[in-house]
Amino acid sequence: MEGDKFIDEELKKVFNNKKSKKLERGVAFPTCVSVNHVMGHYSPMKDESTTLAEGDVAKIDLGAHMDGYVAQAAHTIVVSADANSKVTGKKADAILAAYTAMQAAQRAIKEAGTNSSVTELIAKVCEEYGVNPVEGVLSHKTKKHLIDGN
Repeated sequence: MEGDKFIDEELKKVFNNKKSKKLERGVAFPTCVSVNHVMGHYSPMKDESTTLAEGDVAKIDLGAHMDGYVAQAAHTIVVSADANSKVTGKKADAILAAYTAMQAAQRAIKEAGTNSSVTELIAKVCEEYGVNPVEGVLSHKTKKHLIDGN
């Protein structure tokens, strides 16, 4: 995938001195493009393909690691040939709820905070937008060499 190749190339450019060359680094989470009802982490087989259509909601997520510490990123877009088109209805509600929940969670993540309090905050935001958080998707602590906390 292009995202994985980009991560590898950029890490080689930036971390190339004698000390950092020995650090383990690379793709921590493969590039995934999940469309519409597929929540996340979809990675098709080489012989599979999907063509994005007007109005599709595409979630792109990927991750890199340096010395076992992971950084993940994700972005949601609505496919449109018209850059000025507006997204409305339940689609807009779900996207805004996800964005607002992420902003609220970032503010709530602090020393002495708990994963469950962040998860509860996400649920409250979703309730305000009239959408449901996906069951079983929880906030968790990440550690060196551990992408999903225990």
